[in-house]
Amino acid sequence: MGKQYLENAEMQKAISRVDGRVKVTGAAKYSAEVQLDGLLYGVLVESTIAQGTIIQLDTMKASRAPGVIAVISHLNTPGVPEYQLQNEEVIQKQLRVFDNNRIYYNGQPVAVVIADTLERAQYGASLVKATYQTEKHRTELEDNLSMGIIPPMLTKDQGLTKDYLRGTAAAYQGADVQLTETYILPSELHHPMEPHAIIAYWEGNDRLTVVDKTQGSQQTRASLAKSFQLPLENVKVLSTYVGGAFGSGLRVWPHEIVAVLAAKKLQRPVKLALTRGQMSYMVGYRPYTLQKVSLGADKDGKLVGISHESYGQTSLYEKLTERVLQMTRMMYNVPNIDTKYRIVPLNVSTPAPMRGPGEATGSFALECALDELSYKLGIDPIELRMINYAKVDPDNHLPWSSNLSDGLLPAWKGEN
Repeated sequence: MGKQYLENAEMQKAISRVDGRVKVTGAAKYSAEVQLDGLLYGVLVESTIAQGTIIQLDTMKASRAPGVIAVISHLNTPGVPEYQLQNEEVIQKQLRVFDNNRIYYNGQPVAVVIADTLERAQYGASLVKATYQTEKHRTELEDNLSMGIIPPMLTKDQGLTKDYLRGTAAAYQGADVQLTETYILPSELHHPMEPHAIIAYWEGNDRLTVVDKTQGSQQTRASLAKSFQLPLENVKVLSTYVGGAFGSGLRVWPHEIVAVLAAKKLQRPVKLALTRGQMSYMVGYRPYTLQKVSLGADKDGKLVGISHESYGQTSLYEKLTERVLQMTRMMYNVPNIDTKYRIVPLNVSTPAPMRGPGEATGSFALECALDELSYKLGIDPIELRMINYAKVDPDNHLPWSSNLSDGLLPAWKGEN
């Protein structure tokens, strides 16, 4: 693509990365590296079953271990005030950590051991023993597609999660050339350079300060204020540097609530840092998704119809909803499109947005199918896309804010 197509992007201008020097020289101090007087260390104890209840939690050995200050669980938590609210419409949808003895996924926090050193907290956590009443669990998406539900309608979704029809359903079936394929996108995990960590401390019972890994300090502040029913001005969130996040730092996770609970109960600052292993399931991930794409085109490559359905996993306690099918509705000039989106509640932790949430997932399946259709047609994959290029958004008939369509095809063919 020639330089002329990038003139409006100002891509040749240098941009100063103001935190670059301190990061590459090691001078940047991240959340886990902050030290405070009287700092205590927390280590999580996790469930070893995927569904059921805790019938006994033996913390005696841990409580008596050297350096252990406290073992906190649903048995002695100071409680999260928001959990007591009755209006479900205003309650944040999240795991109610330590609120009861229910287990929803393997790895769910069931207790936290607080000690005067990290090593002593780790040892104390190894001594906590839980006994469970297990129940049948569901963890495999393909085995539970029939459990899929239409996500609740949210205003910001603008109907993008509802079943959609433009023109005739399954119109691909009448096309000269047809293709139907199923695509699996396994879970992709958040593993930035800096793992998640938080230090929480209270001033009395009504002023909270946290040093936290977050991509949005104001969003974290509002969420914690709501959880602990505090005036917004009484919550301070410090996040000087963030060593990558990919979307995992866009919300408050259970380990952050645990740290705040522990600091409140002990009235001392508490640090809780996740291990690399815990990063795989405690701070979200791109959800495992199954997508079925059917395409139909005439012999010249003009698309007649697209049918696209998607199933994505979510947790039992939250309904993560993504715009998986948005790109299918807007990417190409196709007269007939029908889409279906379902989420499947499973015994897993909640997924989360990850670098192009939803749109990247749906584009993966759509573009793979289009490539395969191009081979079947004997048409170059790029040319097939240009044949079906949408000069305006076919979903709402509005012009794009910018595009590269004018002259792009000749440039690709080497005519410019």
